[in-house]
Order: sequence, then C-alpha cells, then structure tokens
Amino acid sequence: MDLLAEWASAEEDARSEKFNGYVHGIAQARYIVRKVWRFVDEEARKVGLEPLQHQALLQAFGAGPAPLTIGKLAERLDIVPALASRTVKELAQLGLVTRTRRPDDKRVITVIVTEPGRDLLRAIDAAVHVHVEYFHSTLTDEQRRAALVILTFYAGLGSRSRLSAIMTADMSNS
Repeated sequence: MDLLAEWASAEEDARSEKFNGYVHGIAQARYIVRKVWRFVDEEARKVGLEPLQHQALLQAFGAGPAPLTIGKLAERLDIVPALASRTVKELAQLGLVTRTRRPDDKRVITVIVTEPGRDLLRAIDAAVHVHVEYFHSTLTDEQRRAALVILTFYAGLGSRSRLSAIMTADMSNS
C-alpha cells in the first residue's frame, strides 16, 4: 500500500519504478467500480431503465443546480448529442424528465427531472445500497486503499492537494 501512496506523489522517473504497485491499484479500482456499476445497472434494469437512461437521469438530476442542456448531458455521458437527445426523448416518454426549449435560444433544449424521475432514482439508489453494503464487507482495507489512491489520482488530486496529503498520512499510519 505504501508503494501506491509513494507512486501517486512521485516524479515521473520514480513513478516508473513503482509501476507494479500502480497497476495493482488500477486493478483494484477497476474491480470495485465495475462491480458497483453492475449492481447499479441491474437495479436500473429491474425498474425498466437501460443503463444509459439511468445515467442520463442521474446526470440531469445531479450535475448541478442549473438544468443541463442536451449538449452538456452528452458531454457528461461521453456520447454524441444525437444519442443523448434520443435518450432524453425516451425518458420524457416515461414521464421521468421534461424537455424545455430555452427562451433565449429555441435551438437549445434543457432537461429537468420530474418528481417521478427523482422517486425512481431514490428507489434504485436504495436497492443498490443493499448490494454495495454487502460488497464492502468482502473488500480488504488494502483493496480499498489501493482503489482510493488511484481514484484520487484520476480525479486530479495530485500530491500537492490537501486531500492527497490527508490520505497519504492516513495510509502511513495504518
């Protein structure tokens, strides 16, 4: 575990020497993320949503206080705007979102999650929590730490960030 903390804060030359620990961290992070997303996707399907529809609903509701445009939704989902538009139309047909043209530019459509959409997100989240809580019990502290170091690095919290310093200090105290 110390190798991962060192790798995250090391310069390029030193980082290559700690490659094995780094790849181990990537493997742990991907394992955890893939497993949890499988739980999420399965619960979304149980209530009639495809994973992309669920992710669009999450992004539309959780991206911030201002409604997302189709273009911003496509960017956040990393898909083309045409697919985002089609997905939003499907969600609107299900009554989970409303599509509204912006008054200042009629070409721009914003997406707002309806109360039934928020209720569905809550239901999916509650079901996912049951699976995730059990999954947590199967992970070792080393797996958790390895994944956190990599996810912290991916999120751009480099060695000079306060959060990275806290995590590194916590890991060296273990």
